[in-house]
Amino acid sequence: MEDHNQSAADGATAEAKLSEDLKGAFAVMGHPGLADEDRAKWHQRLIAITNSSKHDVATAAKRLEKFWADWEDQVGPRP
Repeated sequence: MEDHNQSAADGATAEAKLSEDLKGAFAVMGHPGLADEDRAKWHQRLIAITNSSKHDVATAAKRLEKFWADWEDQVGPRP
C-alpha cells in the first residue's frame, strides 16, 4: 500500500507543479510585444494543454515544455 500512497503523492505533486507552471504561462499572455493574433494562438495552445492535463499530467507537462521552447524561438526569453 505504501507504493500506491507514494505514487499518489508524486502525482499530486506533479499536478500542483503543472498547475503553477500553467498559471505562469497564462500570465505571459499580457506580454506587450505579443500581437493580438499571436496572443490568440498562444492562448489556444495553453487551453489545450490545460484540458489535456485533466487526463495525463506527464504529457501535458511535456507539451508545456514544448510551448516554452516555441515561445523562446518565436517571441523571446520567458518573462
